[in-house]
Amino acid sequence: MAKLAVYLATLALILFLANASITSVTVESEENRDSCEQQIRKQAHLKHCQKYMEEELGGEGSDNIAGGYIDSCCQQLEKMDTQCRCQGLRHATMQQMQQMQGQMGSKQMREIMQKVTKKIMSECEMEPGRCDTPSRSLI
Repeated sequence: MAKLAVYLATLALILFLANASITSVTVESEENRDSCEQQIRKQAHLKHCQKYMEEELGGEGSDNIAGGYIDSCCQQLEKMDTQCRCQGLRHATMQQMQQMQGQMGSKQMREIMQKVTKKIMSECEMEPGRCDTPSRSLI
């Protein structure tokens, strides 16, 4: 009977610690997400990155204009925590895709945006070196 009581007490302790661990991870994740959202807002929703994406997609501007946007985009990203940069670029990508809705197919646009996002991270030469962009249909 004593062994059963020790076993149950040990099991209860393990469950308690597991629950505390899960709660801690959830709170840290939510705090990180909130922090990133604040940083995205502080960097004006990465408008310069959005302008760069627009130039790259539309091909309307000259390389000098797009080059100016990439420099400003890199500056905005540089002011963000490393772990928030990809979330910021995903936000900018989604904003740009919504603005360009109807100009091309969503699959084609997603593929182009993935290339542009990869190009931004390469041009800016900062961590993380690669970001995944939204893969599901957003528009």
